[in-house]
Parts: sequence; C-alpha cells; structure tokens
Amino acid sequence: MKASIAWPIVATMMLGGVDTALAGDLKDEVKVEIGSAGVHSDMAPGTYVCAAGHFHIKGTVHNLAAEPVGPIKVAGKVFDAEGKVLGTATAITKRPVLNPNDKADVDLEFLTVTGPLIKQVKNQELAVVSVGPKP
Repeated sequence: MKASIAWPIVATMMLGGVDTALAGDLKDEVKVEIGSAGVHSDMAPGTYVCAAGHFHIKGTVHNLAAEPVGPIKVAGKVFDAEGKVLGTATAITKRPVLNPNDKADVDLEFLTVTGPLIKQVKNQELAVVSVGPKP
C-alpha cells in the first residue's frame, strides 16, 4: 500500500481510538446513587417490589462531566447477609442527552429476585458501566 493512502487510514484508526478512550473517561465522570421510592416495610430506601413481584432499585445518575453525554448504562447487584450475589440487573437512562450537572433516573429490575429472595436482600451495589456519546 502506498504511504499516501496508508497514512490517512492510520490517522483515522488512531482518532477512532481516541474517541473510545474519551468515552471510557466519561464513565468516570458520571456518578450513580440509590434514589428514593415509596417506603415499604422491611425494605431499604430506594427499593420496591413491582406488581410482577420483581425486586427493583431506583437510582439517579449525575453527569459531572463538562460536556453533554448520551444514554448511561447502570449495572446493579444485590447481596444476602453473607455477601452472596442474589441477582443482577442493568438499566439505561431514557433521556437521549444528559447535559453537564443534570440528573436522570434509572430503575433496575432484578427479574430473578422474587418471593422469599426479596427478604434476603441485605446490600446492593450500583455502578455506571457505560456512557454513550451525545447523539
């Protein structure tokens, strides 16, 4: 391949790699916290059980980056008293763009945490796993 053709291809590939690195950095600029839900007896704040009987955690993501971002994906785990994982879930914000300092709600539905498992939930963990680019 001639050098005059190869260099633009290499430059394009490198710039694409920069975008990927920046997207990874944006993940560190978005924070997630457990929100509030209606108070249910024997349940932690921000948690509830839907009509289908699934355990849920309501959370809020906060864009701390200096630029708008696209959809944000959050992953969650729930644990029993001994630290055993009872279930996992993911959710994506519904808003297409989250401007700097804006917040958006997420609702994680744990499809496998139902019935007696719900009473065993003693701890939960939420984390931002990806941040989409602004559309």
